Amino acid sequence: MSHSETIINYMKKNKGYITNKAVKDMGIPTIYLTRMVKNNELNKVKRGIYVLPHVFEDELYTYYLKYQKIIYTGNTALVLNGMSNRSLRRIECNVLYNYNTHRIMEIDVYRVNEMVYNLGKVFIETDFGNMVPTYDKERVLCDIFAHDYLDGEALNYAIKSARSNKIDYEKLYEYAIKLNVYQKIKLLLELRDEY
Repeated sequence: MSHSETIINYMKKNKGYITNKAVKDMGIPTIYLTRMVKNNELNKVKRGIYVLPHVFEDELYTYYLKYQKIIYTGNTALVLNGMSNRSLRRIECNVLYNYNTHRIMEIDVYRVNEMVYNLGKVFIETDFGNMVPTYDKERVLCDIFAHDYLDGEALNYAIKSARSNKIDYEKLYEYAIKLNVYQKIKLLLELRDEY
């Protein structure tokens, strides 16, 4: 099997994506990626990331491939959790406080401590079927109250969506205490699923 066929087979098994690193790990010179782009066998979507021509770019997935340490937060986490009826305008993510962010220009990056970074981390499927890191709905609710970044309508939609997907109130309480938002989220905890 030729190097090009090996790359194509890998991409078919990986939802149409490949990275420079994956090609190097297979022992194939990365010049083959450049040649395949010139021959229209694949498209370059970001530095070091390629897709098959028939694959639509999943921006959240390609950013995750490029920056493996990001975890989507804020409005991005709301959209991924199905807790927003608004379109995604800006991509937001968390990284550890000591992560070098100077190369990340295209998305909003927040440096956080290790507890905040890992609390509630899950992988959720994007609209394109790729798994990306974000936070669970309980953590997203805590973040909403911690940062007060939603208007009333968006807040109501987020809470109703989270409730319809069964909030884990024990987890919500644990997160609220750790993130110091218990007083703000107390009413939501008291109401439970009454309305």
